Amino acid sequence: MLRIAEVGLSIAIWIAVLAFGGTSPPFFLVTEVIILGLGVFFLSASLRAPLTDIRLPLAAPVALIVLVVAQILPLPAFLAPLYASLHIALAGDIRHTLSVAPYQTVSHLLLLVTFLTAFYLVLMACKDRGGKRRLVYTLVALGAFEAFYGLVQYLTGWQQIFAYVKKYYLEEATGTYINRNHFAGLLEMTLPFTVALALRLAGNLRRAAERSEAKARQLLSARELLPFVFLLFLAVAMFTALIFSRSRMGIISALASLMAIFALAGSSSSSKRTRASIAAVFFLGVVGMFLWVGSDPVVMRFETLGHEYNETGQNRIAIWRDTLALIRQHPLLGTGLGTFSVAYTSVQSTFLNLLVDHAHCDYLEVVSDLGLPGGILLFASIFWILARAVRRYRRTEDHFEAAVCLGCIGSIAAILVHSLADFNLYIPANALVFTVALALGWVGEP
Repeated sequence: MLRIAEVGLSIAIWIAVLAFGGTSPPFFLVTEVIILGLGVFFLSASLRAPLTDIRLPLAAPVALIVLVVAQILPLPAFLAPLYASLHIALAGDIRHTLSVAPYQTVSHLLLLVTFLTAFYLVLMACKDRGGKRRLVYTLVALGAFEAFYGLVQYLTGWQQIFAYVKKYYLEEATGTYINRNHFAGLLEMTLPFTVALALRLAGNLRRAAERSEAKARQLLSARELLPFVFLLFLAVAMFTALIFSRSRMGIISALASLMAIFALAGSSSSSKRTRASIAAVFFLGVVGMFLWVGSDPVVMRFETLGHEYNETGQNRIAIWRDTLALIRQHPLLGTGLGTFSVAYTSVQSTFLNLLVDHAHCDYLEVVSDLGLPGGILLFASIFWILARAVRRYRRTEDHFEAAVCLGCIGSIAAILVHSLADFNLYIPANALVFTVALALGWVGEP
């Protein structure tokens, strides 16, 4: 039965990513049906007989769901003066809901339940070591596919997503995503797993060579050599595609995650020479591709940092300033999950002729949606899982488990950095992949 969870989840992830990153509701509905269907199936089965003895985290997920449900439930109208005295803003005199747009909150509640269900499905699938291995390699394969798809777009000018002809970002690699930053977000989550698995194989090669007097012959004949070279090649392709997405925060986040990976690998038994060699080969490969294809467009993107919009004050900082004003208006319980585009109009002072649908900062947008307590609960849980993965990495003696922990650490760190200036957590496919990385970081003993 665990294999059903593993296969179904893998199919759902692929569908979400390939269908415009899950931003098309009809296509992402297929993913939701698969995941929620699996959730109902295993819940009904667990009522008849326990499927697994793993410890499931429940407090934070239940608290989040209760908070979002509270945002859409009608509140007693006669208590309206009390809400005003507590600085709890209501949507209107008729509904008296905490959410300023209940329909959007309901749809995002469904997304939240889908992601939490996927989290538990990963925990169940990873009860089997083979299932865990296959799930990790599914993420690597998905990242590799997107990277090569994006490179084909960039190098050939064939700017299509299957049969769909792109209208935006016609000079960048975007893979099957509409937005280059969200394409970069996927790659920066799958790249750490690829590098971590390559480091594991490099460690195996080093130990095999040390046990033999003919080190060169033993190294060339080792069965891990070809998989190691292949994984390193995939890592170079992923990072190169990420660079040619021209996503500045994507590049910075990927570099930050790689630095975290190599720094943590240095605290393990991995040899300094091995790590230095892999890092050198990896970055030489990226630089070679970078120079061969041409670096000017990417360099120009960084030269315009802070000047991405023509009009004075028309930039992310202005949106962040307005979002802070929105948070001050709804500090305790927020405006409702997924309601930013509606609530923001009450404080909007920039891009007055446009619809600003995201805050371009996941931290600010989550707090504006859920309030300070909800934002703290969500991100504290993420940082807790990150710390748990670090502890597991330092304690485990299993090389594959260490590689998975290292990949989770890099993946989570990349999104946490990228979230400072983008909204990957509000892109369904990326949120789903991030959920899988969090579950992989949680599973097992801390």
